[in-house]
Amino acid sequence: ENGKIAPNAVRNAVEYRSDVHYTKPRALSLTQTTELGTVYTADEIRELGETAHSLGLHVHMDGARFANAVASLNAAPKELTWKAEVDILSFGGTKNGLAIGEAIVFFNHDLAHEFDYRRKQAGQLASKMRYISAPWVGILEHGAWLTHAMRANQCAAILESELKQIGLEILFPREANALFVQMPESLSEGLHDRGWHFYTLLGEGDARLMCSWATTQEDISAFVKDVRELL
Repeated sequence: ENGKIAPNAVRNAVEYRSDVHYTKPRALSLTQTTELGTVYTADEIRELGETAHSLGLHVHMDGARFANAVASLNAAPKELTWKAEVDILSFGGTKNGLAIGEAIVFFNHDLAHEFDYRRKQAGQLASKMRYISAPWVGILEHGAWLTHAMRANQCAAILESELKQIGLEILFPREANALFVQMPESLSEGLHDRGWHFYTLLGEGDARLMCSWATTQEDISAFVKDVRELL
């Protein structure tokens, strides 16, 4: 529901079968924020983590937009990760203003055993890694990672308010920087013709609108103006 995995679904998947003809689950991967733009709360993550660990699974968090979740919940990062039973976090940088690079954070240090070798075997060891690491130092030391995320979330909230006033239906709760909108085909095509780029992910009539760290109020005003004109 709303893009979130439920604890009973995890248990059902693991306990459904245990023979050699069925996949043997070893990890639960949670996407934060979710693919529908919603956000797992600390309590929801903890319940899922406890369920996963009771079933012998490790817990990985795909945090490509982790900063947006932290900003949305106004929570300390630890409350959404290791204190909520998360073993590994993929901390997203490219969706938060960095040109390249994600940070892998191991809270369960046993799982980091020989990860340096696995990283190289997977072709992920850059010859000048310091050039990928340096921007991380900047955005973490000065809080830009969170400022960027807050900006994206705030822009999405403004966009949601404007589109609701026009009368467009919002398909899922807007909890971070993603907005799913029910959109007539003529409107979607008209916006694409005017240079706006967005995806249809769930079938006909939906549009996924993303606000980034670089979105401006002027961007939103221009988009809303075009929507009004096309309608």
